[in-house]
Amino acid sequence: MSQKSSGPLSKFNLALALLWLVDVVVTGAGYWILTSSNATQADFYTSQSADYVTYFSAQSGSNLGATLIGAGVIGFIVTLAVLVVTRATAAAAAATAPATTLATEPYFDFEDSEFDEKTAAPTDTDASVDSDAAAHSSTTQTAIVEPGVPVPAAAASADGDDASTSGPTTTR
Repeated sequence: MSQKSSGPLSKFNLALALLWLVDVVVTGAGYWILTSSNATQADFYTSQSADYVTYFSAQSGSNLGATLIGAGVIGFIVTLAVLVVTRATAAAAAATAPATTLATEPYFDFEDSEFDEKTAAPTDTDASVDSDAAAHSSTTQTAIVEPGVPVPAAAASADGDDASTSGPTTTR
């Protein structure tokens, strides 16, 4: 099975979504602990009770709540920075990616009818066209052989042309 890369969930970053969720939960829990502890302290002050265990636990809860809110805010900042870097990286990758996609067909410089004709009836002229194209390519070099120097048999072509590189070579 192939994986879709153009659906709405293909651009969904699960790790970033979880970071945002953790930031919201930590900040919300910190706010709830802070407000409930402050309410407990307010009750302690108004009732003028001597229950110092409740008072100290309310102070600890206020400190814990404030610390969780601070951690949540720092988490929001870090998550936002990660989001910016991730988007910048994705934009840079999209800018350097080739313009063609796998869904488009490649461009061929021939007609379908020419392709069908060549595959249906290969002839000897096709081989001569290929050899002519190789002879006229830009990498072909002409070798000049000095008089009196024997030409190796493997370097001589069927036409009698000398293609050896035993002498100095120049491109004309």
